[in-house]
Amino acid sequence: MSKPTAAQQQQQELLAAFAANDIERIDAAALTLASGGILGIVELFDVAQRLSAAQQNDKAQGLYRMWLDNTKSPLAYAAHFNLAVLQAEKDPAAAEASYRAALEHNPQFVEGLLNLGTLLERMKRPEESLELWRRAVDLSPPNTPPTRALRVQALNNLGRLQEILKRMPEAEAALAESLRLEPDQRHVITHWVHLRQKQCNWPVFDTRIGISERKLLDGTSALAMLSASPEPIEQVGASQRYVEEKVLKGVAPMATAGYKHERLRIGYLSSDFCSHAVSILTAELYGLHDRSKFEVFGFCWSHEDGSPLRARVIAGMDHHIRIGALSDLEAAQLIRACEIDILVDLHGLTLNARHNILSHRPAPVQITWLGLPGPTALPEIDYVISDPFVMPPELEPFFTEKPLHMPHTFQINDRQRQIGVKPTRASCGLPEDAYVFCAFNNTFKITPEVFDSWMRIMRDVPHSVLWLVADGDIVRSNLQREAKQRGVDPDRLLFAKRVAPADYLARFQVADLFLDTNPFGGGTTASDALWAGLPVLTCAGKTFSSRMAGSLLRAVGLPELVTFTMADYEALAIKLGNDRAYTAELHKKLDDNRLTTPLFDSERFVRDLEERYLQIAATPDRTTTPSGLPLVSILIPTHNRPDYAELALKSALAQTYPNTEIIISDNSDDELTRARFAPYVAKHPQIRYYRVPGYGPAENGMNCFKHSRGDYINYLMDDDLYHPDKIMRMMSFMLTDEKIGLVTSFRQLIDANGNHMAPISGTERLFETEARISGRQFGHLLLTGGRNLIGEPTTVLVRKAALDRYFGTFCGRPYTVLSDVATWLSILKEHDAVYLPEALSYFRLHGGQDQRGNGQAIRANLDWLQLYCDALENNLYFDDRHTAEEQLSSKLTTCLWYLGTMRGEIRDGNFDLPGIQALVSQATALLLTHPNRNKQ
Repeated sequence: MSKPTAAQQQQQELLAAFAANDIERIDAAALTLASGGILGIVELFDVAQRLSAAQQNDKAQGLYRMWLDNTKSPLAYAAHFNLAVLQAEKDPAAAEASYRAALEHNPQFVEGLLNLGTLLERMKRPEESLELWRRAVDLSPPNTPPTRALRVQALNNLGRLQEILKRMPEAEAALAESLRLEPDQRHVITHWVHLRQKQCNWPVFDTRIGISERKLLDGTSALAMLSASPEPIEQVGASQRYVEEKVLKGVAPMATAGYKHERLRIGYLSSDFCSHAVSILTAELYGLHDRSKFEVFGFCWSHEDGSPLRARVIAGMDHHIRIGALSDLEAAQLIRACEIDILVDLHGLTLNARHNILSHRPAPVQITWLGLPGPTALPEIDYVISDPFVMPPELEPFFTEKPLHMPHTFQINDRQRQIGVKPTRASCGLPEDAYVFCAFNNTFKITPEVFDSWMRIMRDVPHSVLWLVADGDIVRSNLQREAKQRGVDPDRLLFAKRVAPADYLARFQVADLFLDTNPFGGGTTASDALWAGLPVLTCAGKTFSSRMAGSLLRAVGLPELVTFTMADYEALAIKLGNDRAYTAELHKKLDDNRLTTPLFDSERFVRDLEERYLQIAATPDRTTTPSGLPLVSILIPTHNRPDYAELALKSALAQTYPNTEIIISDNSDDELTRARFAPYVAKHPQIRYYRVPGYGPAENGMNCFKHSRGDYINYLMDDDLYHPDKIMRMMSFMLTDEKIGLVTSFRQLIDANGNHMAPISGTERLFETEARISGRQFGHLLLTGGRNLIGEPTTVLVRKAALDRYFGTFCGRPYTVLSDVATWLSILKEHDAVYLPEALSYFRLHGGQDQRGNGQAIRANLDWLQLYCDALENNLYFDDRHTAEEQLSSKLTTCLWYLGTMRGEIRDGNFDLPGIQALVSQATALLLTHPNRNKQ
């Protein structure tokens, strides 16, 4: 046998290093091979990846450079590309050179174009990025899946960056092409819809793109939905979808109790401590806090714009702490270390929000304010600062946050804003003798319905003009075209340019009346108009965002300018437009009221706010009581049973255990349950209500579960009741033994009137005395008996940490029909159970129950077989394999016989036939394959 060559010996050394998983040997062997030009590219990528995973990035880069210096390969472009990826974070200039080298070797390398474009955008060279991505589009035909995916990515990059650069038509066109290629891109729909709103490109939900209106609505962001729909249910739904997809959940809270500080520590959280609407409103707030009672912290990742406004904001704080360079977890840890009593988020779900900081609950009380004038659906937000007008009782069920009502208005204002010298109408491009309707809200708030009203107003006030602010020619041309289509001369629409803040405020003084938008009205802009002396006409709807200007007008003593229908809004605008004397009276009244009413009394506002801070800071925290008892989540999914559901809720509120939260998920077809629950939600801070019409039973139950915060959970089905001592009695076992995973009890049947009934089959007492059962024994009883001996979800209190993942899962497989049994089995794998013979739950027997159709019965039979197979396959609950197999054989035979008798229903129904076949194959394999075969 010939002696191995040096190259072969080097290859053998690399293989031996791989086998030993010795990273130092691997690196040395690979460098030797690379220096000789004999390291294969597959091995190169493998070694570099191993080095990078071992945090030896410099060595990985050195290996790539050695390989490139000594190897001629048509795939060199791939090595340059991978090298650039490693360089990008710490050495962008070197990464750029590597990407360009990759493209020099392969000019049609689309991934290189995409990555280099992203790098250059980060290096503040957007025009070069756009050019690279346009090339990527040209090189990626849509006719094959791989190239179509690259084309979509390039189009999305183009759309995103052009939107940032305010090139809205180009951005919209790029995203539209992306959606035509791949319609199922919710994040792209989000941007496309908002771009159309900002351009007043109507209809916003243009189904000609090939996507249904419902799907477009489902992709609409929480902010855009404030304009897109006047319905509270749509607004909370948009927020809930965002939270479901993007917000960190299930994190252990960092702050579980209040602190005993001499001064209450208030933390304000924002990236808008700069020249931004939030700072325009709050600039005076921070310095007005009573320093004998409050210590003010600002946690900031704002742009350093050098503005006087930013300087004022920071000067008003005791502590200004920049967190821009910290991760969300690090920022939360810092806030927790500061022992903040109340954390006030000024973002909501708007641009640059860092909601995952809040997910860690770094403060025991967390509030949202000003950022998003609607529900955030963020689980860790406790309160929203509001007032009784902007958030009336009928709106509260559509908010996941509790209202923290201010006595006059929800919005603070800054009395120190400077108003410039009043300009002439001529200098503003306005006719001297016209009646000037001013509408300076953001253009994305203008809807076709509002614009219809404005045009009718202008037709009936013939000597009027409409004065707007529009960014870009496309908005002006779109609105002028829409005016012409409605019979109004487009030249009567006049557009103001952007000017300095003081001059912007001064311009309001040459207008006659401010016309508010709906359903997303003015907040900061409306108060700007009122501060400058311009009356505002508004139409208050059903949503927070539509009622903001109404709140401000009431606080400044002008409630007569608040209407409640668009017909009344139009009629009053027309009356004022044709009655200059009446308009002058309103100007005079506003001038008299401006500095004497609550709206601009910032000191009064801060004192009122401080009173509320002190009230909620004194409330026990959300996860423990002063005695240290953990939180129990009572979950109530409900559907079309307001009478029964209300009784269930009352029984949950009557619990003697002192630390519970109540999570309600209502998928009813109507609003009756929401209306019935509204007074309870308003009164009891431990209740959180979610309205989710269209959810199925399983989704509704899971919606409760995912919003629960407690370490222990108990479902309360809406036709059941709790004994007042139920949770207290069961928690006495949980708190004394961590081995207990679930506690269950006898469930007493009652009739519709609450009278006790004799047990029926399947509801008898399991034991006559209190019993602790091992998990293995109880699981065995469940599986061999094929019956739910533990009880329905209402009956059972579970330790959340004992679950596999969530309710309804066993061995990683989700179940819907037997979700409760799957849950019990998942808990019993490593935990024991306690059975109590007392009647701690009550089940109301009424018409319509126990009418399970054939479809559910078929699925239940299949679920029992699946549970048995999974338990046997994972060596759970069965000590005697032979006996278990005999039972499985019997169950499989019975199941197949039953499926045969139901074959007509199965053929005609919506059943997973491949799944049934896979289950039968799994059972057969368990019976016919030796259990030790193929095991190492």
